[in-house]
Amino acid sequence: MAQYKILLVDDDVDILNVNKDFLISKGYEILTATTMEQTIERVQIHSFDCIVLDVMLPDGNAFDFTPKIQQYTKAPIIFLTALEDLDDRIAGFKAGADDYITKPFALEELQLRINAHIKRNLMSKGFLVEFPPLKINIKTREVTLKDQPVHLTNREFDILRLLSETPNVIVPFKRIFKHVWGENEECDNHLVMVNISYLRKKMEKIAPEITFVKTEWGIGYSFAYPPVKSSLLTDD
Repeated sequence: MAQYKILLVDDDVDILNVNKDFLISKGYEILTATTMEQTIERVQIHSFDCIVLDVMLPDGNAFDFTPKIQQYTKAPIIFLTALEDLDDRIAGFKAGADDYITKPFALEELQLRINAHIKRNLMSKGFLVEFPPLKINIKTREVTLKDQPVHLTNREFDILRLLSETPNVIVPFKRIFKHVWGENEECDNHLVMVNISYLRKKMEKIAPEITFVKTEWGIGYSFAYPPVKSSLLTDD
């Protein structure tokens, strides 16, 4: 899982530490705050992927401060609070919350909701591109296939991203080379082919029955979607 950065805000230190320890164990990067003043300071300095925010803090009500938080960040905000009345929920969403969880709660549910909002936010910004069963995270430069990580070099990732930007359209060798190696270099078709081969082999380890990268003989490559069956392709 990508190391997403989460801001946890709660004046109950015990709850804060439990949430923090659990999410760190799941691979998140966690920063904390116990007051609204600290929260504003954090969002001014750091870029967060999600904010989990208690409503009743020593120096203010999050319903009132959420618009100020959103001046500095577009990260989704999840209210985590003991206020469970319908009027409070309505007030929370009107204040700008993306989600509302009441205490007590299950840590697993909190994680699932965080993931759902991060995914939705990334997709809305164009950072997360999905071609099931392939996912390309442009922000973190991570690729997963069938929910398994595909460990690509920077050049392999750049090639895959370029091809995926125009599915089922032929991308010539020259354009691939210039995009990855630079405008000032003389095009080397063999170098492109070698990197494509490495890219394919890494993906074939996970999904040997399909391929997304299709050879366009003598011209270049294309990103096939839906993916084609590998058995229908001839090896390079």
